[in-house]
Amino acid sequence: MKRHNGRVDLYWVADEKVVAKGYLPKTVRLFGVWPSSELASRCAILQAEMLEWASGREPSRNSAPMGTLEQICRAFETDVDSPFHDKRQDTRTFYSRYIRSIVDKAGAYYLSEIVGRDVRRWHKEWVAELGVRGGYACIQTLRRVVNYGCELRNPKAIELAAVLEKTEFPMPKARKRRPTYDQIVSLRLAAHEAGRPSIALAVTLQFELGLRQKDVIGEWTRPTEADRARITGAITDGAWVWSWGLTWNHIDAGMVLSKPTSKSNGNETAEHDLKHYPDLLAELPARGVGPVLIDERSNLPWRRSHFSRTFRKIARAAGWPDEVWNMDSRAGAVSESFEAGAQATDIMKAATHTQMSTTMLYNRGSVVQSSRVAALWAARRKSTERS
Repeated sequence: MKRHNGRVDLYWVADEKVVAKGYLPKTVRLFGVWPSSELASRCAILQAEMLEWASGREPSRNSAPMGTLEQICRAFETDVDSPFHDKRQDTRTFYSRYIRSIVDKAGAYYLSEIVGRDVRRWHKEWVAELGVRGGYACIQTLRRVVNYGCELRNPKAIELAAVLEKTEFPMPKARKRRPTYDQIVSLRLAAHEAGRPSIALAVTLQFELGLRQKDVIGEWTRPTEADRARITGAITDGAWVWSWGLTWNHIDAGMVLSKPTSKSNGNETAEHDLKHYPDLLAELPARGVGPVLIDERSNLPWRRSHFSRTFRKIARAAGWPDEVWNMDSRAGAVSESFEAGAQATDIMKAATHTQMSTTMLYNRGSVVQSSRVAALWAARRKSTERS
């Protein structure tokens, strides 16, 4: 599928006649460069599963040899009781992306054969192929897969889990970039010039209130039939259902926002009195019903990929470097709060963090804060000298 910006996304598409009889999935997003033997193999597997289902048999989705790493990976993805299915769609997509890299690299290895140096070698190769963050994501996904093997009481998985626990890998460096208030103002102006006031509002909500992108624009997912039966009054677009985004029901008549957060699966709530945020009030449209953030072109809530592309185009027009991401707006909110002298515990509460260590990861204003410390030292020393 060729996008308007020239990018080409790859999909495997099921036969229409088989889909009409109830086969799922209808399409599967493919990651990689075409042509390649890896993508061809992936398509061949998907095609075989579809044809097996069409013949009247439930497809054998885990035909890998018993005892291999691939067999545990497929069990993690396909077993009905696997924790994989308890995760949100974005998380499942994340796991599956890196499981493919694990299977391509080491799926044929038997668990009983794998030792720490093998995993170190794979990690180096993953870093070379996917970057530092991608390599570390493969290791973390491998650990989750092997832990599921432990749940199945696979003795070799239990042994390998102990090996992985003792084998250390360098973590990606924490991000240091974050937008400044002036950059946020510039982006808001550029968004309005582009006819995208919803982008200006989304970024302002994230920067002023420290909300996550998903808690602002929401996400579209494809629920199972069982999930769909439990969903009432949802916004739908064919097989897709929208959830987690900000709606007008989250803002009461007194302009107090109370929004359950997606990170905690709704167990934590962001609460803010919007009357204290004049920049945000300036972007907030007249009160309506349903989602607060609407794609001006489709008149539906934003889809993440389209939002990301549109945001980046506007950010470049506003002079943002590509190294500053939209997700960094949340770090900007935390950093500005520290620079303003807010109490750390209040900032942690505003960001809906449960641990101070998490809040400190988002604090990227070291120069301003260290300068404040230096000023306090200087004032104290002058006071000491006078006494």
